[in-house]
Amino acid sequence: MALSSRERLNHLLDLAARGPEGRAALLDDLAELLVDWPADYAQAMRGPFEALFEKTARETDAKGRAAVAAKLAGHDELPVALLNEFFLDASAPLRAEILERNEALDAEGETAPARADGQALVSAARRTMNGAFADVFATALSLPRALAQAILDDASGQALAVACKGAGLDRAAYSAVALIAGCPPAQLSGYDAIPEGAAERLTRFWQERG
Repeated sequence: MALSSRERLNHLLDLAARGPEGRAALLDDLAELLVDWPADYAQAMRGPFEALFEKTARETDAKGRAAVAAKLAGHDELPVALLNEFFLDASAPLRAEILERNEALDAEGETAPARADGQALVSAARRTMNGAFADVFATALSLPRALAQAILDDASGQALAVACKGAGLDRAAYSAVALIAGCPPAQLSGYDAIPEGAAERLTRFWQERG
């Protein structure tokens, strides 16, 4: 006999209570449920499952999130805020989809992301030593330290371009920051390809993670 939506939610909450070892499996189960919502489950029940999905994504390691991110592309029924959780772990096609959906959101009434002083950031970055740039970057962009490090560690450099553009750095300041952060010169053109509205929304999302 199939579980009701409330019974399934309680079952998943029990899994969540088991700690880190079950998070990847829990995240995978939630992803499958949300992208293939049972016909006999009320739409009003999606909210609690989505909230658990978001919480679990934040608590799961990068490997677990990346495995689930591979299943999320092309699912317009998922709120963009949930997809934003997976941007750093997503494939290039899913990243493009996330940026496109953020860009398409209605901007009316939105709160702007905290802005960074590009010149001050570049000056401070040039004075940093011994891997301290992540601290400077996190402070300048009002980001949680661990998230700032993850953005800097993004091998494609795209996350850094998004964060810099979203926080109001112009191309020259971004280029200086990217080179200080160790991005290859070939990646610097990525800044121009990032839609401004999407960059601002994703940056604000990251800032609110603090």
